[in-house]
Amino acid sequence: MVARASFFSAFVPSHRLVLTLWLALSGCAKSEASGSTANTTTANTTTATPSAAASTNKTAPAESATQANTGTPECGAKPLPDCPLQAWMKANTSAQLISNDFAALASALDKTTSFAPAGYTNWASISKDGAAAARTNDMGATKASCRSCHEQYKDKYKKELRARKL
Repeated sequence: MVARASFFSAFVPSHRLVLTLWLALSGCAKSEASGSTANTTTANTTTATPSAAASTNKTAPAESATQANTGTPECGAKPLPDCPLQAWMKANTSAQLISNDFAALASALDKTTSFAPAGYTNWASISKDGAAAARTNDMGATKASCRSCHEQYKDKYKKELRARKL
């Protein structure tokens, strides 16, 4: 009986693996958080349409000196620490998505509008659309806004601003 229990326990996924898979399938945040470059897509191809509001944050954050000089990231990939935006998203959006905490998710998405870098013109409007969807408890539209932002900006952000302080 003990051998059977240990045999089956090898196939029981860990909590972290389940969370990673769920977020990857939902199209929101976790692939960015793990440093994976794989494109996560789902069967649902609905995308959020940005509202007319555009980013007004025109500060040009400096790129990390280490990353600029060596081409190697200083955060984001194991065993390195999470990058600032990655850590913030993990702390403020991942658990809220899993637990369907729409109020906290709306608040977090409202906050992300202030993170919009110069040149990322749809970032703020996508965040506002996601927050509005969260306020109506529409998880599909909320995730669609996440997906839309990640599709438009994830690779560019990781390449240009990965270590940018929030």
